[in-house]
Amino acid sequence: MSFAAVGSSLQLTTDETKALKSLPAATQITAKKAIQGSIKDLARLVEFITLSISKSSPSRFCCLVPIFHATLNSVQVPKYINPKTIPAIIRAKYALLGLVTISTLASSLPSYGRDDAVTKYIVRKWDKTYPWMWFFAQNCLPPPYDVSVTPPRPDLCSVSDAVKLTISPLSLICTKSEEGRHLLRSSVSVQHFAAQLRILVGNLKGEVLQGDPGTTKDGLVSKLRASFALTNYVCVSESEHPDKITLPLSNFIHAAGGVKPVVFTLLRYIRRITRDATAVEEPRSWTVSDPSVKLLHLYTVGLNYSFQFLQTISSQDPSCREQLIRQGSIRTVVDAITQILPRILVQANEELDLHPQLGLAGRQKVLWSGYSYIASAIRDADDGITCVCQAIDAGLIQTLEKGVICPPHAHRRDRPVRGRMGDIELLFLLATFFIYHRVVASIFRHWFRMRNDPTEKREIRDEGLGAALEIVLTSTINAMDYRSVEPINFYEYRCSGPGCPMCTPKFVSKKRRCSGCLVSIYCSEKCQRTAWRNGHRKWCQVLRCTVGPWGSSDIRNSLQVIAGFETTQISGLAKDVETRVREAQQKFPAFSDKLVLMVDLTVYSPEMYVLPVHMLEQFPGEDPIWPEIADEIRARSDSPPKGYMFSVVKVHLGKSKFTLFSPSTALRMAFEGQYFSDDEAYNPVDEDEIDDWKSLGDQDL
Repeated sequence: MSFAAVGSSLQLTTDETKALKSLPAATQITAKKAIQGSIKDLARLVEFITLSISKSSPSRFCCLVPIFHATLNSVQVPKYINPKTIPAIIRAKYALLGLVTISTLASSLPSYGRDDAVTKYIVRKWDKTYPWMWFFAQNCLPPPYDVSVTPPRPDLCSVSDAVKLTISPLSLICTKSEEGRHLLRSSVSVQHFAAQLRILVGNLKGEVLQGDPGTTKDGLVSKLRASFALTNYVCVSESEHPDKITLPLSNFIHAAGGVKPVVFTLLRYIRRITRDATAVEEPRSWTVSDPSVKLLHLYTVGLNYSFQFLQTISSQDPSCREQLIRQGSIRTVVDAITQILPRILVQANEELDLHPQLGLAGRQKVLWSGYSYIASAIRDADDGITCVCQAIDAGLIQTLEKGVICPPHAHRRDRPVRGRMGDIELLFLLATFFIYHRVVASIFRHWFRMRNDPTEKREIRDEGLGAALEIVLTSTINAMDYRSVEPINFYEYRCSGPGCPMCTPKFVSKKRRCSGCLVSIYCSEKCQRTAWRNGHRKWCQVLRCTVGPWGSSDIRNSLQVIAGFETTQISGLAKDVETRVREAQQKFPAFSDKLVLMVDLTVYSPEMYVLPVHMLEQFPGEDPIWPEIADEIRARSDSPPKGYMFSVVKVHLGKSKFTLFSPSTALRMAFEGQYFSDDEAYNPVDEDEIDDWKSLGDQDL
């Protein structure tokens, strides 16, 4: 058979026929026999490509692609494996292996464009390549959840070759083909296939691969795990084109076996990629061609996409977000950043630091992705305080302190741009939670270690990050000072009854909390009745507005610290407050006598606004009690507020934000003993007042 006849039967182009004729004579003969169905010659053809690719241009071998396509077209995926179907399976194995090898190498050629080779050779022939990929995954790879089990038919294909036939093509189309990425996002069966391989790659060990044992340094397993991280991310990310269909995240979660397998496998990915990255040998030359630099870049990219995968599933699925937080995802991310930070911010040379992929900007992307996930988890969680405590206990602030190093060539030109949620923004987000007792207690546990760590001598420091750290640490000191003030009665669970002789914890045998305000604690029903008679009736609703509509225990136990921040902000910006009051009186002339000062502690640095009381969110602005409370504040305060009735504080617990009545005012006026005389404390209670008290009820602790 002449090559002209072969070209006609395979529908080769003129260039491909010419390239086929340019191959060595022995290779031409091998190609002819491979077309005629010779398995040995088909295997030799693949071996020839693998051995000669380093000596010749990959484009020279693209003429063999139609031969491999024709081979796949000539065989059908068998339903059963028996002696009659084994030859067809072997032919399909070598044909698919040849396609993957040529696509991998040809996609790196600039002349083929960014994704032409992979798109033409694999994606657009997906109806032929995908069934065989699934076949080899089912029969030649170990089970995803137990990789120690021997595959069903290892005699057909080694595990190492099966990995190249199944996992490598998926990673390839995600990296090189836009059509391939759309295929992963829009096909249910392909997502199911990718989800199963994802679990397998997460559990795969080097000794499972025959003839190519993986190690933590440069083994095939480590490289597969790092490169497959992009496949995971593509499956759940949105398409670059809004008009293209993207499957919901629930489809991928269902294909992977549920929320827990997705979460556990993802965290295992991050831990193992981090381990592999830290085990990379120190580069000898710190040049673009250094193998250690390239390997470190691969692991860094893998971590980057793993962090983006974390953020995507966390933002799209609340159950995934809660499960991730419960399993310590924030601690895992902080540990990963801490371990790879010395490798990322290493002082290299100008050529490497400014390289578009391997340079400082490329290496720092993993930091911004990790910080962005931590920030999104804190802001979107129902309990952001737990997330902040996880991050602080994992050493996030110490890690950020180490990030002030900046390579000496980065400031000359093309200085790396910070991410949308970089280290400084994350620091300021953490500072908005320093008003909570749990967070302050967590910081206090690490405070001396944070301040006593020896500071390394650095040639250049990140001035912006350094200044932000100083500001935040100053705020931390203030929070600890507010926490050390003499505690309010309710915080120590002492009786809030005025004049109660048993006001220490050891005398309180049965503690009762007022179910109206959720703040006041009483040792007995008698003290609760007495307190209601002597002022708590008036302040019960006010105190409830101080702890928020949910009565959060975190807010209730942190009122002392919140009051400290509130007082400091108002007293420190007294002139600014007067200016804002005048502006509000001009802007809202009809409500000039119903203005309130709002201290916004959900941002850092805190901001202040003056608004009419009815414009406050989650606050009973139309309640007639507020003018009465405002009059009492003016009557009792040595320096009453000028131009506004009272102050409120805006706080957040994560995604939930609350507007609270002034904690400093409420605690001072509702609990200080000088406002209640001993005679008033034990006056008999009217029957009508008893009925009012009973309507509120009580709550045993």
